[in-house]
Amino acid sequence: MRKTIEALETLDEYDDSDYGAYLEYTELKDRCMVEPSTMYIHESHEFLSTFKYFAHSDGLEVKVIKGDTRIC
Repeated sequence: MRKTIEALETLDEYDDSDYGAYLEYTELKDRCMVEPSTMYIHESHEFLSTFKYFAHSDGLEVKVIKGDTRIC
């Protein structure tokens, strides 16, 4: 007998806010029309430290700014 595992069952070890941050981060990356190289993140963004971690893991340069958060 085969057991079906729901995708969200495998994410139990992650905090909901971390998962939400990851979804928002990947959405920003997907908006970039070319290969992303830099993340511009607002200095008071809710996920500042988490986004910086994701960006560094992806090899992106991170610039903390006073404008809109974006990846390009």
